[in-house]
Amino acid sequence: MREFVLLALKAETSPDFNLDNLPDAGRMDLVCRTISNTLLISNHIRDNTIINVVLNGPKDPPKIISFYGNNVKNLEPDEKTIARFIKNALKDGLKLKLNEEIETSPGIKISKKSFETLIKEKSSTSQLIYLHPKGEDLRKFDFEDNVTFIFGDYIGLPKKTERLLDRLGAKKISIGPVMLFASHCSVLVHNELDRRINKSHNASQPSL
Repeated sequence: MREFVLLALKAETSPDFNLDNLPDAGRMDLVCRTISNTLLISNHIRDNTIINVVLNGPKDPPKIISFYGNNVKNLEPDEKTIARFIKNALKDGLKLKLNEEIETSPGIKISKKSFETLIKEKSSTSQLIYLHPKGEDLRKFDFEDNVTFIFGDYIGLPKKTERLLDRLGAKKISIGPVMLFASHCSVLVHNELDRRINKSHNASQPSL
């Protein structure tokens, strides 16, 4: 399973944000692009992928919206459609208590949970990878079957969060020599892992 965690420090946690002005909702446009790029490929949804977006903006942080590729329905690549799913989830999750979680539509869940709690949970079942420009080269790293990729939005991760990742044994991995948009990161990770699967499949085929 491939899992991604995006920390969106300013993204709104109130369902009152304007679908026609996503940038002013704490860069909800970036959040939606990242979800689209992580889950959607041509005429298909990646059913081996989960993306969790930790929203830490006003008015009721923290909230986590999780999209499960193997079960989500009617997901389209445009930002407004994805933002509407987020808006509906936030509305349904208004009365959630700390660490509670509900499914708001097939393949989409919302929880009242912090980034730190989520990452600690993932560390017990998954290899933690922190996407960082000074990390080891993505193309040279050995990944486990279950892996969770962690990255920040345009603000990045706070120092205290980076220290937590260090304590949990997260490995720093670089996806390239140039700083990219957050919405590009999962695409490059998927591409590398897809190529490895294809290479392994071809190597297992009998020669004629």
